[in-house]
Amino acid sequence: MFSLVRILRAVSAFALLWPLALYPAALWVFSRMRPRNGGRPVSDSGALPSITVIVPTYNEISNIRARLENISACCYPKELLHVLVVDSASGDGTADIADAYAVAAPDLQLRVLREGKRGGKAKATNLALEHCMTDLVLVTDAPTRFDPLALEAIARSFQDPDVGAATGRFVIFEQRTATQREEGLFWHIRNLLRNLEADVDSTPFLSGEFCCFRRELIRAIDTDSIADDMNAALQVRRQGFRAIVEPTALFTEPRSEEVRDLLVRKVSRAAGGVQELLRHRDMMFQPRYGLFGMFILPSDLLYYVPVRIPALVVLASGLIPLFRRHKWPLAAGALAALAVAPLRRRLMDAVYVALLNEWLFVRGWQTVLAKRTEVLWEQEKRNVVPAAGWRGGEASTSRNAGVRK
Repeated sequence: MFSLVRILRAVSAFALLWPLALYPAALWVFSRMRPRNGGRPVSDSGALPSITVIVPTYNEISNIRARLENISACCYPKELLHVLVVDSASGDGTADIADAYAVAAPDLQLRVLREGKRGGKAKATNLALEHCMTDLVLVTDAPTRFDPLALEAIARSFQDPDVGAATGRFVIFEQRTATQREEGLFWHIRNLLRNLEADVDSTPFLSGEFCCFRRELIRAIDTDSIADDMNAALQVRRQGFRAIVEPTALFTEPRSEEVRDLLVRKVSRAAGGVQELLRHRDMMFQPRYGLFGMFILPSDLLYYVPVRIPALVVLASGLIPLFRRHKWPLAAGALAALAVAPLRRRLMDAVYVALLNEWLFVRGWQTVLAKRTEVLWEQEKRNVVPAAGWRGGEASTSRNAGVRK
């Protein structure tokens, strides 16, 4: 008969290993058992669909012109490309700059919509959806930059009729500080995981910086949502379609070197994930949603529960007798590992990522349960904001890059 201590250790091992190792491994097995994209290969030829790019803005005067230049520079037929800038009552002249660009670049089908009052990204997106004339819609942010081939790659992914929403691959160029390296590692892992989820069924994790969907499936984003990308992905899957990742559609957005600035966004991201998973909890363990409802969504919710540090403490407590018997060899091995600079950096980054993520999940749950979610934008100070070119090397200096909170 199992003792309470053994049961507690078994539960701790499951809580620690499932989201970090067992869930990805199970996804990999499932993905090998079924062809990618349901067996429908995506063709590089054929007619491209018309697409509308929606850019919600608030006080983006330092970004908006370069953003529109970046969109215009994409390798996509201009007669099929529409752009809607929705300005949420900016006080810095963002809308005026967008209007001036529309006059200066008449080949770009650009329209500027002005809101009389700020209402958040979801509300601004909904206003744009009311004015869309195309079925394919892509929502992005002003500081985001696309690879020139990103729009074509994402549009072709909708050749699969089962695909209702899609995102690209987020590339982080800044790797100077521990927080930026954590962001790079986070997105590397997130890209791998949601690729597997999309291969198996569907992923709930799109990117608000590059969120594409069929307009007929999403008439409106929930206006209280602080994770509009997840809201879109879950709405699409609820209607029987898939949300996928197109890894060749590359995009980027700079990340601040300042920990406090970046943490504001990361706490909001964690709270948004909790909010949407709870909003759509009725989809969990429902066979009609396939592996998404029975396997993917419950596993993603478990990932957001901050139990890994307590689980690690419980498991580590069982190793105390082993450490007491072999403390000197173990201590010598640890010191030797820390003496190697690259290995020391990797170990320190891993510990930092683990502790930071658990703290973010705690704050995310606190924010949602206390009903302190905020849908309005908040300014994040960045050291570098890319210019029209999308790579980090093609950049211009700016200190006020508007993002949403």
